[in-house]
Amino acid sequence: MEPRLSTAFHPQTDGLTERINTVVEQHLRAYVSFLQDDWVDYLLRAKFAGNNQVSETTTVSPFFANLGYHPRCDFELDIRRDIPEEQQAQTAVERIQHIHDLARTEMQYAQAQQQENADRHRVPAPAFQPGDLVWVDGWNWRTEWPSQKLENKHLGPYRILGTIGTHAYELDIPATIRKLCTFPVSLLQAAAEDPLPGQVIPPPLPIIVEGEEGWEIDEILDSKRTRGGRFQ
Repeated sequence: MEPRLSTAFHPQTDGLTERINTVVEQHLRAYVSFLQDDWVDYLLRAKFAGNNQVSETTTVSPFFANLGYHPRCDFELDIRRDIPEEQQAQTAVERIQHIHDLARTEMQYAQAQQQENADRHRVPAPAFQPGDLVWVDGWNWRTEWPSQKLENKHLGPYRILGTIGTHAYELDIPATIRKLCTFPVSLLQAAAEDPLPGQVIPPPLPIIVEGEEGWEIDEILDSKRTRGGRFQ
């Protein structure tokens, strides 16, 4: 299988897993006690019920798709002596392959329908190139501002370093802000260089102190309080 890494704050990338988790939560919610400390006792039953449920996408249950038969609640001894074991194994392999082909076809059909319905209300995604400046939607960023309502809605701009897949980009974000550097295109917005003269304010000129260029403080290594109550 080809691994497909998901991006943060984009649940559509791993929608199938999120949907399964939601179904399991609904099952456990109906059986757990008020203290909710016995949910582990019902986890195996929830797993069995989920694996035995026919999927609307594949038209078969996960149990049937993996093993080729439904779970049995009793024991039946059914051994064919007139058929060689090699032929039985080959028949089982062909049966599993046929089930997988059917499930794969049904999944592709369901994905095509979902994509067609979703694309009706979407605009084409913008295409960015390495080196472009973009703004990042800040609705899910936690900063040191007291109120998120009065905080900037878009953060940056940050420069694009490269493309991840078809709808995600890696940004040049300082490590002091956050470790996450990959974002889906839905959270990015192109930043204009200088659409109107004077709109983008250039950085101020360096401060000259005694004939030499002054420097800003990056980090305070140590401090102390004087007798008068001031910090040094």
